[in-house]
Amino acid sequence: MPTANVRSERLNMRVSPEALATIREAAAAQQQDLSAFVLGAAMEHAREVLLRDRVIHLTPRELDQVDAALDAEPRVVPELAALIAAVRGDTSQRGKTELTSH
Repeated sequence: MPTANVRSERLNMRVSPEALATIREAAAAQQQDLSAFVLGAAMEHAREVLLRDRVIHLTPRELDQVDAALDAEPRVVPELAALIAAVRGDTSQRGKTELTSH
């Protein structure tokens, strides 16, 4: 059974001698080998990038607007009700009735 620690991919890169010396020095300061240090730094940065990309930040005013929209009574959008009914194979009238009765 494979584990999460299975390493099957390889990453190669060329760096300047100065960059390599700096990275080696930082890895030694953290008592890590070069590969572990570089992978750890890359993963930390990758997670930060993905978090910024996937998380929505709202101002207090925007948050109030979202809360108000969620608290509002639902309303039937006739075009959407007709589309749902068409996808279900129902008549558009039945789809409207089902949506308004919930």
